[in-house]
Amino acid sequence: MSTYQIVQTIPLITEPLVRAGFYPSSEMALKHIVLDYIDRRIAWAQTQVRRFEKKHGQSFAMYSQSLIRQATIADEDEWMEWESLLDMLESWRRVRAEVRRSDVR
Repeated sequence: MSTYQIVQTIPLITEPLVRAGFYPSSEMALKHIVLDYIDRRIAWAQTQVRRFEKKHGQSFAMYSQSLIRQATIADEDEWMEWESLLDMLESWRRVRAEVRRSDVR
């Protein structure tokens, strides 16, 4: 999709929300929609991290320590998946902070 198409499409999606009185502007509607999406990605990643914590009965840091010099391939695969979830979670949190700081009214 080209920039021109995006510029034309965004109002088609957001203007009904403005007309209905949900948002004061298309920009605020878009910002809220993006933040909602980001929040749902964060919630999903947090759920996955908690699943690992429950499965192993410890935090990622403690799990990492427990693997030193005794990790199996399966343990390392699990560790990499858990680490990638934590990295993703941190990235989504940084993006959320940046979007929140954006000067959209």
